[in-house]
Amino acid sequence: MPHAAHSNVTYAIERGVAHVEIDRAEKLNSLTREVFEDLVEVGLALKESTEVRAVVLSGRGRAFSAGLDFTEMSRLADEGTATTETGTETSSTAEAGAGNASSTGGTVDVGERLGSARALAQKAVHVWSLIEVPVIAGLRGPALGGGMQIALGTDIRIAGPDVQLSLMEIKWGIIPDMCGTQLLPRLVGPGMSKKLIATGEAVGAEEALRIGLVEELAEDPVERALELAGDIAGKSRSALVWVKKLVDLSYEADLTTGLDAEQEALASLIGTDEQRQVVQERLAAMAKRSKG
Repeated sequence: MPHAAHSNVTYAIERGVAHVEIDRAEKLNSLTREVFEDLVEVGLALKESTEVRAVVLSGRGRAFSAGLDFTEMSRLADEGTATTETGTETSSTAEAGAGNASSTGGTVDVGERLGSARALAQKAVHVWSLIEVPVIAGLRGPALGGGMQIALGTDIRIAGPDVQLSLMEIKWGIIPDMCGTQLLPRLVGPGMSKKLIATGEAVGAEEALRIGLVEELAEDPVERALELAGDIAGKSRSALVWVKKLVDLSYEADLTTGLDAEQEALASLIGTDEQRQVVQERLAAMAKRSKG
């Protein structure tokens, strides 16, 4: 399984499904600058892949990600920099809670824009929305602070029974700034978002499903995510690209623009070799069922 540059993230592609794992199980997949860089690197590689039709994002071991690594938090504190990009609360990694890399004198570490994001840790979240096909998060155990925000950057979230989701940055006097304040309201609405961010409370699996924070529960969320990804990967890639693009557009554009885009999508899909093949396979499957 290939590793990204810092060996913190691995990925493999099989039958159109890319499985990406944060590979720091001994640290509950806690986040460092190197993890952020690896996530961006892998995300950009998958963005350019035409063989990938679905992506699964998970954490190795018993956690999705417990948030910022304690050593990273300590380093930032020692440097006297502002800590502004993730959170964590776990006895195994840290009881800290915020911050990626600010560089000089308390300013947030930003660089060239990647899509809408400029800060490194925001890019580690935003990159998954730039991949053309659906990205599914399989969530085990802690998904805290920056870990939860990475999950928010995916298209579909499947949670295990032991999941704990929390944006706890308020406990450290800051706010979630890995896209969390912008993505959470899209899932749970403004009122619930303000409640979760202002209290920093943790949400379990059943409550996460009830409020729309996750789309599905499963005993083994990673296995289920891979199963769902396999089903999605069997569909027309061109249609999948338009599905993601059109739904994301609904958050940004007026209805007229969205409806026009639907028609643009339909015109670009109908009559292509790929669409004709899908129709032929569908008709053949229906004929087989009717005979048997």
